[in-house]
Amino acid sequence: MTITKLSQQADKKTVSYRLILFVVLMVALIGLMVKLSLWQWQRSEQKQQLLDQYQQQSLQESSLEQALRSGVQPFQLVTVSSITTMGKYLWLDNKVNDGVVGYDAYTLASTPQGNVLVRLAWQPAGLDRSILPEALNTDALAQRYRLREISLPVVLKQKHWLEELPQGLRVQQINIAALADYWGIDLLPFVLDSQLEHSSTQLVSISPQKHQGYALQWLLMALVASGLTIYFCKQNRNKEGL
Repeated sequence: MTITKLSQQADKKTVSYRLILFVVLMVALIGLMVKLSLWQWQRSEQKQQLLDQYQQQSLQESSLEQALRSGVQPFQLVTVSSITTMGKYLWLDNKVNDGVVGYDAYTLASTPQGNVLVRLAWQPAGLDRSILPEALNTDALAQRYRLREISLPVVLKQKHWLEELPQGLRVQQINIAALADYWGIDLLPFVLDSQLEHSSTQLVSISPQKHQGYALQWLLMALVASGLTIYFCKQNRNKEGL
């Protein structure tokens, strides 16, 4: 009889330990789901702020000189009094346009306010990775641009983010400070985009509404996991008499 009671007590302790471990793991998982839900919601707000900023700045236009004097605003429309190419080109890799992978073509240009990167256009990539597209005609650069700030990229080793090819540089990211060091010149801390109008899909890869949907999914998963945890705990208490 004593052996049976000891065995039952040992079984109850084992079940109790397993239950505690299960609850701890589920609480950690639920916390992670809630954190992901909040992160997706924050991303939604950031993307919406970006789109609102674009719409607001689309109504304003100034000269590049005035923009630098009053403070640069992302997506601001600016005009330049004089701009000429410096004969250096780079291609930003892995840019998708209507499902086709290609490059964003840039050139290095000189303005009275300083040297600056100018985004020319998107170009499709060829089958041979060793051959870049033909350089675009830069004999007469436009004088109206949309100013685009570049967020600080993840720092990569030079061999990973930059390749020097006969047609110019192929880069995996636009790192203005690193490019300035590479060329040994000063660069303005933004790029001039010759594409003046952008759709929302061009500005953000995932819409604010999708981020909100992802946030709701994670929250619902956290609620379901919480309900299952409570149900499982109650069932084990009733079954084992804990």
